[in-house]
Amino acid sequence: MICITGAAQIQIEDIANSLGKHKFKKVYRCFSDNMKNKISQEQIEKIWKGLEETGGSYVALENIETKEEEGGSFQTGLVRFEELAMRLELATNEDDEITGLFVRQLGYAPPKYAEGLGVGKEYITLESHGYSLPGELVIPLNCTNCPVVILVHGSGPNDKDETIGPNKVFFDMAMGLARQGVASFRYDKRSKVYPEMLNEQFDIYDETINDAISAFKVLKNDTSLYFGKHILLGHSLGAYAMPLIADSLGGELDGAILFSANARRLEDLIEYQMEYLTNYDNEIDADEAEFIKKNTLKAAKIRNGEYSLDTQADALLAYWPGKFWKGISNYNPVSKLSNNQVTPFYILQGEKDYQITMTDFNLWEDGVGNQPNVSLKSYPNLTHLFTPSSAKKPGPNDYFVPQNVSYEVIQDIAEWSKAL
Repeated sequence: MICITGAAQIQIEDIANSLGKHKFKKVYRCFSDNMKNKISQEQIEKIWKGLEETGGSYVALENIETKEEEGGSFQTGLVRFEELAMRLELATNEDDEITGLFVRQLGYAPPKYAEGLGVGKEYITLESHGYSLPGELVIPLNCTNCPVVILVHGSGPNDKDETIGPNKVFFDMAMGLARQGVASFRYDKRSKVYPEMLNEQFDIYDETINDAISAFKVLKNDTSLYFGKHILLGHSLGAYAMPLIADSLGGELDGAILFSANARRLEDLIEYQMEYLTNYDNEIDADEAEFIKKNTLKAAKIRNGEYSLDTQADALLAYWPGKFWKGISNYNPVSKLSNNQVTPFYILQGEKDYQITMTDFNLWEDGVGNQPNVSLKSYPNLTHLFTPSSAKKPGPNDYFVPQNVSYEVIQDIAEWSKAL
């Protein structure tokens, strides 16, 4: 049966391309009679357009695999939209008719370095400034005065695993560190447990710093726990805030890791990200142009201080209200860290991170790279999540493909932590 391209066998890539061009009738006429009784052409169209509403336009089909089976074949591929990735599955019979067509969500898979790993776990509810945050302490079985790394989230309402799409950055790190003989503590972020706080005025201390310090002190002051060193690792916004956290803790903190750390003013960073994403396909439509114009004005308003402690978030950038922006208006993370000549710092960067780029890493290198208490390292082909990427141009799709944090990065963190 020739229903798509004239090929001897239906190819999943042709099916995906036809769906991407909205040629639903072409695909439907390849269905077996049984399939046509189960699903209509209108239902196919509704499902596909629903995916486009969520993830943007269809981009490509990748990672195609084919398995010949008795009476037909089974093909799978990774279908990429602009901001979404799903798994497409195609089953055909011996008459080259489609007997199954499925789009499935990609799921998280634990890393290989977690296989067969034995650990001790202790569930600790972190009490911080009137908030109760569930947390989990992971202790390697061979821990004798081993270091502990406390994981501090990036922006947004993150859970303790820092789940982003089908990825779990902090869970991977907890498992990898345990494999390396290092304990870890991770907790649900305040805005995850109490989302109503995002409707109020809050600052960077409310969102990130206060809870990180509370987590540190809970572990440090617990006499039932025997850790050699207490280290904080901040990712993204947590890394941006880390010089402030280290300054608050002073000599109590044994080490601080900046995991993809912004070095620029936040309004400058957001403005860059906005321009990068709207230009990602090398085209700017009318809606995107209006979006850029509106947010450029918001960035200028923040830069010029044209807002108050009571200004609502929707009048400014991201989800941050006036109190947040006022609190960081004079904050320069590089300058703050440069004044700290005591705390050991380890600054890590993925070279395929489009959110926080090598521009930031170079600012850190130029500003504090010569300090004896600062180490820096960047990793080719790693994203903002420190997961591998083969994409020529990094983008949001990197977050919707299930990957695991690079074990090389985890080994480096463990080695650095043990050497303190």
